[in-house]
Amino acid sequence: DNMKKMMRQFVQVHKEMLGDFQLTGTGTTCTMLRSEDLVPIGSTVSGPLGGDQQIGGMLVSGEVDAVFFFRDPFTSHAHIADIEALSRLSDCYQVYYASNYRSASAILNFMHGNLK
Repeated sequence: DNMKKMMRQFVQVHKEMLGDFQLTGTGTTCTMLRSEDLVPIGSTVSGPLGGDQQIGGMLVSGEVDAVFFFRDPFTSHAHIADIEALSRLSDCYQVYYASNYRSASAILNFMHGNLK
């Protein structure tokens, strides 16, 4: 979608901090992480093909502490139901959820400050 460029910029700006976490994501996001020399621990299929649901499953099983899904407020998504399910599951399981650059940056800074 239209937010991939902003997600890449986020990764480039926060690369050092992100490197201190175990990262995963949908197929396209993990490809981008690898191109920025970060090593995701796994990958799912593309979001619209079930990747969002796979991330939701990881969230439910306690494998995910935060979800960063940069949503374009001006574009409709074919998989909006999956995106909304991720947001709802994040609320149910009290997992950090950021839908934009600034929220993701604040969450990442907070989480990184609490690493032991």
